[in-house]
Amino acid sequence: MDHQSRNNSGDPRNSEAARPDAGLRWAGRVLFVTTGLLITDLALQPGLPTPPELFGPDKIEHFLAFFVLTMLARMGWPRRGWITAIMLLSYGIGIELVQGATIFGRTASAADVAADLIGIGLGLVCANLFRQRVPA
Repeated sequence: MDHQSRNNSGDPRNSEAARPDAGLRWAGRVLFVTTGLLITDLALQPGLPTPPELFGPDKIEHFLAFFVLTMLARMGWPRRGWITAIMLLSYGIGIELVQGATIFGRTASAADVAADLIGIGLGLVCANLFRQRVPA
């Protein structure tokens, strides 16, 4: 099949026309990277070591950060659900490992990772619900 007949096949995947959601994807990608850099900076700011609390206010911050990151990742890469979840969970665990280093004056917490995971899970569910309601 030559190039010309592939483009006339009626299959939108073979079209050279710009996809209508391409701008939205790029916006999601740029916002994802920007938000990720901001969250990394905030997470690694020196602080006073405090004992980890199971239901401390920082759990809401972790939840919201990873919920937003998941929604932005799904906006930027809509077909990468499980990869998004694995990468963001790895990122959350990495932040906790770095926070556990004594040089930052922070403490690591498994409860923070749990809050991250809840944010990721709910973000995936909401992104999928939103995707089903918005026509492609």
